[in-house]
Amino acid sequence: MTTSKLFDFSHLTIAERIRLAQELLESVCPRIEDRPLSEAERREIERRWEAFDAGRMTVTPWDEVRKRVFGQ
Repeated sequence: MTTSKLFDFSHLTIAERIRLAQELLESVCPRIEDRPLSEAERREIERRWEAFDAGRMTVTPWDEVRKRVFGQ
């Protein structure tokens, strides 16, 4: 991981850094539908969607993930 010379985030927990990254991204592009995806990201989303539809993958509800990551 590259350390920014402009800002030092080392004092933040991982959960705080994730939250900061989300807030920064939302400040640039508030609607997730408008965020640009690379071709590789688009293909990966399609691959995962197909695997989910075919029953080859399981998912974790967002509420559970949020609790695990943010402790909420």
